[in-house]
Amino acid sequence: MKAAINPLRCVLLAGLVLSGHSPLYAQSTLTPEQLTVRVERLTELSQRSEAKLSSVQEQLKKLSEEMSRMGRLVDNRAMLEMIQQVDQISEDINLLRGEIEVQGNDINEIKKRQRELYQDIDRRLRDMESRTVSQAPAAPATAPQSTAPAQPAVEPSSSATETPSLVPAAGTSAAASAAAPQAGEKEAYQAAFDTLKEGRYKEAKVELKAFLDKYPKSSFAGNAQYWLGEAHYVTRNFEQGVVEFKKVINSYPGSNKVPDAMLKLGYTYYELKQYPQAKTVLQDLRTRFPDETAARLAAKRLDRIRKEGH
Repeated sequence: MKAAINPLRCVLLAGLVLSGHSPLYAQSTLTPEQLTVRVERLTELSQRSEAKLSSVQEQLKKLSEEMSRMGRLVDNRAMLEMIQQVDQISEDINLLRGEIEVQGNDINEIKKRQRELYQDIDRRLRDMESRTVSQAPAAPATAPQSTAPAQPAVEPSSSATETPSLVPAAGTSAAASAAAPQAGEKEAYQAAFDTLKEGRYKEAKVELKAFLDKYPKSSFAGNAQYWLGEAHYVTRNFEQGVVEFKKVINSYPGSNKVPDAMLKLGYTYYELKQYPQAKTVLQDLRTRFPDETAARLAAKRLDRIRKEGH
């Protein structure tokens, strides 16, 4: 009985002690039912927390996946932009290559025409050197004797002086053409012509123009006027070349340079792409001077213009 009572007594005593000396502890003491309820609430809260934690972790996982996907998209966009830029650069390069090819063809065509110009000048200079015209003994009042040249553009060699056509140029009388050249006239013309033969075209233009200004009625004037046009033609100053060649035809109609001037006028119109004017002049040349070398060259250029479809 004492053994059974003692535990109960101990519990009661403990309760009295606690109730008397620890009121706070007594107030916080819960019954088993309250503890059970409290445990259940804590368990429920724990479960809710775990559910929220799981939800947050799931959201973090999704967010991480989304960030990875966005990173890949950014990388893909950057790659696409780079590919587009490369394509654009390739297209630009192809365009530049096309332009370079066109410019190369234009340059080759210009070089070809330039070679033709120089070859024509060289041919004429060789003809001049190989067909030097003999001069009669100089006499103050005696006209120089010479035969009319069968070919146009008979010019002196580098060591001989040119003998111009004896047919007077426009605006000069037969007496004036038969008169002896003025002092220094022949030397001035020869010096200008030698400058042209040396290929110093800029200086030759100045010297030929000065000669024409000083000796406008010289028997050398028609030839000087023609070579002034040639100097402009060779240096591709075609607009001025037209002016100078026309002066030969209009101002010196009796000059032996008229056929050559008409030929080069047609060539100059061709270079300026004024094909109707070129055809008109070249056809007129063939009609007026059918037996001249210039007429045969005019026929070749007309055939070329026809083949080119102009």
